[in-house]
Amino acid sequence: MIGCGFVGSASVFALMQSGLFTEITLIDADKNKAEGEAMDISHGIPFASPMKIYAGDYDDVADAAIVVISAGAGQKPGETRLDLVNKNVAIFKSIIPVEKSACPRQKTFLRG
Repeated sequence: MIGCGFVGSASVFALMQSGLFTEITLIDADKNKAEGEAMDISHGIPFASPMKIYAGDYDDVADAAIVVISAGAGQKPGETRLDLVNKNVAIFKSIIPVEKSACPRQKTFLRG
Protein backbone atom coordinates (compact mmCIF):
# COMPACT_ATOMS: atom_id res chain seq x y z
CA MET A 1 0.00 0.00 0.00
CA ILE A 2 1.51 3.28 -1.07
CA GLY A 3 -0.02 6.02 1.07
CA CYS A 4 -0.91 5.58 4.74
CA GLY A 5 -3.51 8.28 5.20
CA PHE A 6 -7.11 7.61 6.17
CA VAL A 7 -7.97 5.72 2.97
CA GLY A 8 -4.74 3.72 2.82
CA SER A 9 -4.86 2.70 6.48
CA ALA A 10 -8.53 1.72 6.31
CA SER A 11 -7.83 -0.28 3.15
CA VAL A 12 -4.95 -2.15 4.79
CA PHE A 13 -7.13 -2.91 7.80
CA ALA A 14 -9.83 -4.34 5.50
CA LEU A 15 -7.24 -6.36 3.57
CA MET A 16 -5.86 -7.71 6.84
CA GLN A 17 -9.34 -8.83 7.89
CA SER A 18 -10.01 -10.43 4.50
CA GLY A 19 -7.24 -12.99 4.90
CA LEU A 20 -6.45 -12.78 1.17
CA PHE A 21 -2.78 -11.94 1.67
CA THR A 22 0.14 -13.24 3.70
CA GLU A 23 2.14 -10.03 3.59
CA ILE A 24 1.31 -6.31 3.33
CA THR A 25 3.94 -3.59 3.03
CA LEU A 26 3.07 0.01 3.88
CA ILE A 27 4.94 2.79 2.08
CA ASP A 28 4.50 6.47 2.85
CA ALA A 29 6.47 9.67 2.31
CA ASP A 30 6.48 9.84 6.13
CA LYS A 31 8.28 6.61 7.09
CA ASN A 32 7.33 7.07 10.77
CA LYS A 33 3.65 7.21 9.82
CA ALA A 34 3.97 3.98 7.83
CA GLU A 35 5.71 2.29 10.77
CA GLY A 36 3.06 3.48 13.22
CA GLU A 37 0.18 2.35 11.01
CA ALA A 38 1.85 -1.03 10.46
CA MET A 39 2.21 -1.51 14.23
CA ASP A 40 -1.37 -0.41 14.92
CA ILE A 41 -2.91 -2.65 12.26
CA SER A 42 -0.70 -5.59 13.27
CA HIS A 43 -2.43 -5.62 16.65
CA GLY A 44 -5.53 -6.94 14.86
CA ILE A 45 -3.76 -9.92 13.28
CA PRO A 46 -4.69 -12.35 16.10
CA PHE A 47 -8.32 -11.86 15.00
CA ALA A 48 -7.54 -12.51 11.31
CA SER A 49 -5.42 -14.85 9.23
CA PRO A 50 -1.68 -14.97 9.98
CA MET A 51 0.23 -12.40 7.95
CA LYS A 52 3.15 -10.02 8.09
CA ILE A 53 2.42 -6.28 8.03
CA TYR A 54 5.33 -3.87 8.03
CA ALA A 55 6.58 -0.49 6.81
CA GLY A 56 8.98 -0.65 3.90
CA ASP A 57 10.03 0.93 0.65
CA TYR A 58 9.68 0.25 -3.05
CA ASP A 59 12.35 -2.48 -3.02
CA ASP A 60 10.19 -4.44 -0.56
CA VAL A 61 7.34 -4.69 -3.06
CA ALA A 62 9.37 -5.76 -6.09
CA ASP A 63 7.75 -9.21 -6.04
CA ALA A 64 4.31 -8.10 -4.85
CA ALA A 65 1.23 -9.59 -6.49
CA ILE A 66 -0.49 -6.19 -6.55
CA VAL A 67 0.35 -2.61 -5.61
CA VAL A 68 -2.33 -0.23 -4.35
CA ILE A 69 -1.71 3.52 -4.44
CA SER A 70 -3.87 5.55 -2.09
CA ALA A 71 -1.54 8.54 -1.77
CA GLY A 72 -2.84 12.03 -2.31
CA ALA A 73 -3.33 15.39 -0.73
CA GLY A 74 -6.45 16.29 1.18
CA GLN A 75 -8.49 19.30 0.18
CA LYS A 76 -7.72 22.42 2.22
CA PRO A 77 -10.39 24.98 3.15
CA GLY A 78 -10.90 27.38 0.25
CA GLU A 79 -8.98 25.19 -2.17
CA THR A 80 -10.74 24.43 -5.44
CA ARG A 81 -11.17 20.87 -6.68
CA LEU A 82 -9.04 21.79 -9.70
CA ASP A 83 -6.20 22.93 -7.43
CA LEU A 84 -6.49 19.66 -5.53
CA VAL A 85 -6.38 17.64 -8.75
CA ASN A 86 -3.21 19.46 -9.81
CA LYS A 87 -1.56 18.72 -6.46
CA ASN A 88 -2.50 15.06 -6.70
CA VAL A 89 -1.27 14.80 -10.30
CA ALA A 90 2.12 16.02 -9.07
CA ILE A 91 2.07 13.41 -6.28
CA PHE A 92 1.22 10.60 -8.69
CA LYS A 93 3.89 11.77 -11.14
CA SER A 94 6.44 11.35 -8.35
CA ILE A 95 5.18 7.91 -7.27
CA ILE A 96 4.25 6.01 -10.43
CA PRO A 97 7.65 6.03 -12.22
CA VAL A 98 9.43 4.82 -9.07
CA GLU A 99 6.77 2.18 -8.41
CA LYS A 100 6.81 0.91 -12.00
CA SER A 101 10.61 0.76 -11.99
CA ALA A 102 10.63 -1.31 -8.78
CA CYS A 103 7.56 -3.39 -9.73
CA PRO A 104 7.41 -3.62 -13.54
CA ARG A 105 5.10 -6.65 -13.76
CA GLN A 106 2.61 -5.99 -10.97
CA LYS A 107 -0.94 -4.82 -11.34
CA THR A 108 -1.35 -1.35 -9.88
CA PHE A 109 -4.63 -0.08 -8.45
CA LEU A 110 -5.46 3.50 -7.52
CA ARG A 111 -7.62 4.00 -4.45
CA GLY A 112 -8.99 7.35 -3.44
